[in-house]
Amino acid sequence: MDLSALSHPLPEVTRRNRFRASRIFTVEEMDLTFSNGAQMTYEKIVGGRGAVMAVPFDGTYFYLSIEYAGGSESYELGLVKGKLDPGESPAVAVSRELSEEIGLGARKVTPLRSNVTVAPGMLELTMHYFLCEDLYANRQVGDEPEPIEPVKVTVEEARDLIFNEHSPLREARCIAALTLALHKIGAL
Repeated sequence: MDLSALSHPLPEVTRRNRFRASRIFTVEEMDLTFSNGAQMTYEKIVGGRGAVMAVPFDGTYFYLSIEYAGGSESYELGLVKGKLDPGESPAVAVSRELSEEIGLGARKVTPLRSNVTVAPGMLELTMHYFLCEDLYANRQVGDEPEPIEPVKVTVEEARDLIFNEHSPLREARCIAALTLALHKIGAL
């Protein structure tokens, strides 16, 4: 596999301009000059310290969740996720989110993948995926507008959620994290 193009010289940023789009979104416009002389203006959504996603597993069941998603304007099947708070490590953030969203703690938190990007052409966002095991009850108050109920799925059901063309699990980040977790436990 030839990945030498990843070492290609980065384009020169000749101008940056930021626009506050909302209370949570800032858009940055960048004028770029590429090594071949081509010039282009790119835009991206900037900000944030990153985010985490938990794949809780008790040895028999994975714990997914159903939560309202503003982007799709529907309830979506997914996994526990959230932003890193100031000064918080990804491992601490995933434990906090797990407690706040579905009332579980994990004595064993194993990184599955760090710095996964989501739409890197236009979003400045990285995710950290964790397999959370040796679960116990640990409810903490979070910022969710309504309670999130966990949905328990077996290993076989998890595989079906990933590979069934008509699966209700639609979010690519969740599909990737669940696939990595299945691989980690030797079920894929």
